[in-house]
Formats: sequence, structure tokens, C-alpha cells
Amino acid sequence: MQIIIELPDDIQTRMEEQWGNLSQKMITNLALEAYQNQLISTAELGKMLNLSSRLEVHQFLKEAGVYLNYDEEELEKDLTILQELRQQ
Repeated sequence: MQIIIELPDDIQTRMEEQWGNLSQKMITNLALEAYQNQLISTAELGKMLNLSSRLEVHQFLKEAGVYLNYDEEELEKDLTILQELRQQ
């Protein structure tokens, strides 16, 4: 999907001076908002932001001051994986 936003040149220039690439800034903010509202998962957040690992996603969230959405289902998955690893 492509979204086009028109900004006055002087405003765009100031924003780019402050934030750099505005397209990336918009994607980052949109992804964070969607994650905080539980519209996307941690994996989907990583996919949107081209983060290569779960640890990178967690680091990104930490730097953004956003708490990790960690529900009971994810806990059960992690416990199952941990139990499988212990049995090896």
C-alpha cells in the first residue's frame, strides 16, 4: 500500500531536519501505535520495521519506552519451548 501526504515545503524541511526520513518516521510511529493498541503482534512489528530478530524488536520497544505485550498464550509457548529444550 502506498500513502501520499502533502506538506508545505518549509514544514517538510523542518521536520526532515529534526527527524530525517519522514517515510520511515511515519512507518515507525504507525507500527508503534498499532502495537500499543494490540492490532499487531511483536513479530508483525518486526516485519513492518525490518527488524531481523525478536531481540531487536524488544530493544526497539525498550528504546521507544513501550511495554512489551506479553500475554498468557505467549507465556505458555515460551514455557513449552523451555521444557523441550531442557529435555534435549
